[in-house]
Amino acid sequence: MDKVLPGGIYKDLLLEGETEDVAFEVPANRVIELLYGEYKVSTAAPEGDRLLRCRVLANDYSKLLTLFEFTLAASLSKTIDFGISQIINTMVDDVIQLPSRFLLTAGMSLRFYIMNGQVGDSFSFSGKYVEWID
Repeated sequence: MDKVLPGGIYKDLLLEGETEDVAFEVPANRVIELLYGEYKVSTAAPEGDRLLRCRVLANDYSKLLTLFEFTLAASLSKTIDFGISQIINTMVDDVIQLPSRFLLTAGMSLRFYIMNGQVGDSFSFSGKYVEWID
């Protein structure tokens, strides 16, 4: 649900993937501030390990920042909170502390990857952000 705040619009972000990568790209003439979120991954397929990664990319897809990178064994799950979440979940495995102002500008993207993903794997990121006209 979008809610208008002074100077910006408060929005929900939901990204879901299975065997590939998913991304949120900041629209043209916009600036966003990621407030908080929660990343969940589950590897149901029995073979091999998965390399999971979250990166911020520039307009030309060059890497600006890696937020996390880890390997998860088959048939396991993991939950990571971003920032100070309003999501109440006592089953959090890790927390990533975001900077006080985590801003992304037009053309930049927040991208989640699963390497060697297989049928039965799934991941999601749900969060909140504020969007302004640049």
